[in-house]
Amino acid sequence: MPDLPDIQTLRLCSMLASLAFFGVFACLWVGRRDESYFLHWGAGSLLYTLVILGFNVSGHTPVEDGLLYALLSASTLAVLTGVRCFDGRAPFPPWLLLPMLASGFGYGLPAQLFGIDSAPARIGGTCGSLLTMALVGGLLVFGQRNVEAPGRRIAGAALFGFIPVFLAAIAAEGFGAAAVNMAALLPMLADPLLLPVLNLGLLAMPGERAQACLREAAARDPLTGAWNRAGLAALGPRLLRPGNAVIVLDIDHFKAINDQHGHGVGDRVLTTLVESVRAVLPAHAEIARLGGDEFVMVLPEASRAEASALADEVRHALGRRLRRLPDLPPCTISLGVAGIEPGDRDFAQGIERADAALYRAKAQGRDRAA
Repeated sequence: MPDLPDIQTLRLCSMLASLAFFGVFACLWVGRRDESYFLHWGAGSLLYTLVILGFNVSGHTPVEDGLLYALLSASTLAVLTGVRCFDGRAPFPPWLLLPMLASGFGYGLPAQLFGIDSAPARIGGTCGSLLTMALVGGLLVFGQRNVEAPGRRIAGAALFGFIPVFLAAIAAEGFGAAAVNMAALLPMLADPLLLPVLNLGLLAMPGERAQACLREAAARDPLTGAWNRAGLAALGPRLLRPGNAVIVLDIDHFKAINDQHGHGVGDRVLTTLVESVRAVLPAHAEIARLGGDEFVMVLPEASRAEASALADEVRHALGRRLRRLPDLPPCTISLGVAGIEPGDRDFAQGIERADAALYRAKAQGRDRAA
């Protein structure tokens, strides 16, 4: 069996790695002060470094070492406070004190009863660290399930990776398998592998969000915020289901509005139309701009009668909004209602039927749905 590494050497390696990531997070925060989650993650790395240093210089009393175990959990919780800040939530909910207290008292009470260098004290402190790792890792891996976020899940998986290490340390301490402090040795052995994975996962999160924002912008009409054709094509597989309703609409005599009042006013009419649609559109429905003044709405699991009622509601909503905006010219819209049929091969077939209904509405006098 190979000789076990020296704990002091492992502690030095962990301190240097944590200091390096602290420098990275600090530099990123200095360049982007509004992105305070970098400050949280950097503070966690720095605190971990100081805790390791504290174990080297501590007087090793139950209170001092219990406080260090509490701060050790706090360094892990800084990962979570940073993620909460990243998500726009309050970073410090009161319940975050519980893992810290569990770690501090988990070591401090057995240390007072059995001695500071006893197996029960080491096991108690290690159990507190394990609880913190499981809590933070679970929230990162299983939280925000509806969001594509591989970075945070990689970071959570790295924290989960410490759990079997802590369990092995607890078992070693409980059965007296080694004369050295296994509660300190085994986690330090895991640090060179898992700390980089944890911090690189955190560093990936801002880039992932930036990419998601770019994809979203590329799929949106920049004027109205409705989906564009690319966005509609991306939504197509979800929307191409029999039983969904399709409504195509455009503004009556929109060219005359542009000619008489200018394209700036025409643009405001388009944005007002989309705002009116969104005010009455169900949460699960979508609206996309096909081009010019033509838009399409998709209503999942809606009958044609329900879609026709919504079409009339959109007409009235636009009229009400325009009456509150006297600087915009009055205008009306025409709408065509159709449905996705079982034999449709692509979403365009439903749009074609709704478009044909739109032209019937215009032939019947405009300002109506057909």
